[in-house]
This record gives sequence, C-alpha cells and structure tokens, in this order.
Amino acid sequence: MVSLLRERPLVLLGWAIAFALALRYLGPDLAHALASPSWQVGEGTLLGRDFANVYTAGHLVAGGPLHDIYDIPAYRAHQQSLFHGAVLGHNYSYSPVSFFYVWLFAPLPYVAALALWLALTGAAFIAAARPYLRGAGLPAWLALVLPASLMNIWAGHYGFLFGALWLAAWHLLERRPRTAGVLIGLMIVKPHLALLMPLLLARRGAWVPFLFAALTASALVLASGLVFGWSYWAAWLGTTLFAQAAMVGDTGQFFLRMMPTVAPSLLLAGLPAWAAWTLQGAAALAAAAALWRFMPKEGPRAGLAGACATFLALPYAFVYDLTVVSLAALLVLDRGGPETRPLWRALAFVAFLLPLLTVPLNGAGVPLAPALIAVQLFLLLRPEATPRPG
Repeated sequence: MVSLLRERPLVLLGWAIAFALALRYLGPDLAHALASPSWQVGEGTLLGRDFANVYTAGHLVAGGPLHDIYDIPAYRAHQQSLFHGAVLGHNYSYSPVSFFYVWLFAPLPYVAALALWLALTGAAFIAAARPYLRGAGLPAWLALVLPASLMNIWAGHYGFLFGALWLAAWHLLERRPRTAGVLIGLMIVKPHLALLMPLLLARRGAWVPFLFAALTASALVLASGLVFGWSYWAAWLGTTLFAQAAMVGDTGQFFLRMMPTVAPSLLLAGLPAWAAWTLQGAAALAAAAALWRFMPKEGPRAGLAGACATFLALPYAFVYDLTVVSLAALLVLDRGGPETRPLWRALAFVAFLLPLLTVPLNGAGVPLAPALIAVQLFLLLRPEATPRPG
C-alpha cells in the first residue's frame, strides 16, 4: 500500500494534509469525550454529534412517545431527558421511512450504538466504492479515510449510507437495472440529495431503474404511513422541511459554515439574499444543463458527475454528505489528462481537500467551495479527464 501511494506523490501529499486538517475536528472531540463521563465534546453535544438524533429517534420508535418526534420543543425535552441534559438544540429532520431501522440502535449504550452505526454504514460504503477504487488500482478501505468520510465519522451522519446507495446504484445501473432502481428508491430517507436523479435517469433513458425507484419509494411511503400513521408525513412535510429550509439563511450559526453549496457560501460572504439565491438558481440550471449536454456514456462515470452537479443545484447539504464527491475528487486527482496541467492539477488537489476546507473558507467569507465543485464537475465531464471506475 505504501509503495502504491509513493507512486502517486500528489495523492499521498493530499492525504497527509487531509489527516492533519481532520485532527482539528476529530482530535478535540475525542479528547473531550474521553475526559467526560457522559461522552460530551462540548456544551449540548456528544461524541458522534448528529448520531444523537438517530439514537433519540430509535428510543421514540421503540418505546415512545413517537408523536413527539417532529414536535421540536417536545423532541428536545425528550432528548434532554434521555441524555440527562448532555444534548441540546437538536431536531429530527429525517423522513418517517427512517422509523423502520432507527429502533435497532436503541437497546445499546450510546457509544456502542454509534460504533455499530459507523461500522455498518462504513462497510456498505467500502463495498460500494470497491469497483471504483479497483479501477484506479487502489484498495477499497481507502473509502473510509476520504476527506468527506473523515467528516462523516466526526459528525456521526448519513454520508456512508447515502454514498453507498448512490455508488452501488450507478455501478449496477446497466447490468442490474431493477436492483439499481430499488437502491435509488431507498434514497427517500434523504430525498433532497437525490434531487437530480430523475433528470439523470431520464437523460440516459434508464426507464427500468426509474420505474423501480418510483415503486420502491412509493412502497416505503405507503408502508410507513400504514404502520406508523399518516400524521408523521404531514408533520414532516408541513413543519420539519420548512424549519430545515429556514436554517439556510441563519448566517450566525456554525452549521451554515459546513455547507459547501452556493447560497450558504455567498450569504456567509456577505452577499444580499436576493443575489445569493439568484446565483443559486443559475448554478442549478447550469449544472443540470451541463449534465444533459455532456453526460458521460458509462453509468458509473455519469453517477460521479451527477453527484457533483447535485451539490451545485442543492442549497441544503453538508460536508459529510460529500462522500461520493470526495471519491470522485480522488479519482480525478489520481488520473492523467488535461488536469495534469499545473492549474487543473492544483484545482483538483484543493477539490480533494474540500470537505475539510469548507468550514474555514466559509468562516472567512470566501465562497470557494461551490467553485471547486464546479471545477471538478467540468473535469469529470471531459471524456479524456473522466476516471475509469471498475
């Protein structure tokens, strides 16, 4: 492995910098958690950060009162009771489909449940990334230490699970279209991240995956409504989504710095809301048009490009959601072609580090994150620059 990376000095340098940057997030959290009897890493925050929501939801599904889950004040009161005041200020933003699995983590102690969550979703991401990394001559376990993967471990979030669904679906799209469609349908747990999926499938004429994705998503909605009640869908659609959307304009909150997308980056840079949202709309249209016009012929390559375009079209997303984009960045950086020119090589290098650079860039009011994603999309859409996953 060491000799393999020594043949790729720029990739090795990128990972060295990535680990150094990741320590500023993971290091303090581990130090504070080990020194705390309740695994706290800061006021109102536990090790694994947002995994507290999966764990809390699991307790509400398993033992109730489930009706509190989308009632923000009631949910926070229950969470404070569950964690004895160690977790504050959270709310549950995932669709009722998640009720089918979050209860699995409730019987375990919190840290054991966090470890199981990261182990299961991390294993799925490794398996899904294996064909892509094998095509580049890299071992599959490197998927766990991609820059976005490190941020996902820090945040205890869905990056591994959603990334696994995306990568596996596009790897199987042509060979096993029904299975690919089912995997795409499962993305309804975080449906906004699949915003461009209908466009991508329609552009490729992938109507069998399109149909099976629609059937899977519809079946999950129907099943969750019948099992848990339709009031949860009404609450999620009518209250939760509006609450989450309102967060995008709250420039005083730290979480906004974690968004690599167009509107949040521009708002943090000081642009007025009308200008930021106008440019967000323009970026979405440009990304969709570029995909439609220049989409690669091979399914896996189209999937990598589609993931990059999603983060230009979508205003609400975080650095830990960038697992597929981070894999694409590694493959672009590792490959020859026009990006071997010094300028493109430098931009590809910075794009590889993007999940770890977004917070300081946004904090400094430098809206570079979406520009780097756009550069990466450009390199992916050039046929001679496109990585060749296995």
